[in-house]
Amino acid sequence: MKPKFNAVYLAVKDMDRAVKFYEEIFDTTVSSKDERMSSFDFENVSFLLFNPALDDEKVLMGNNVVPNIEVEDINKMLELIKSKNCEIVLPLDTIGEYLIFQAKDTEGNVIEFYQVKN
Repeated sequence: MKPKFNAVYLAVKDMDRAVKFYEEIFDTTVSSKDERMSSFDFENVSFLLFNPALDDEKVLMGNNVVPNIEVEDINKMLELIKSKNCEIVLPLDTIGEYLIFQAKDTEGNVIEFYQVKN
């Protein structure tokens, strides 16, 4: 059986804060939301925010997953992330055919943004 990637879960501490952050970053509204799990549904994958404290789960915040998100304009996204006072953990750099940077979201999770160089 071939694996099929359907979703990524990202642990968060404050659901309202995290949803607001990702709504602005993704420029879309959350598809479903409650205090335990919220979802952003895209073409082939769901990006889920999960509050592990509601299930008494202990999760190391910041290192549990690194979402890799393609954007059309890396500089515009970098400015948006900076305007949210997020820590940049990997400054904008060129790696092969990609422009990339990494930042911490409002919950302390590392997220990576990239753009294919033209």
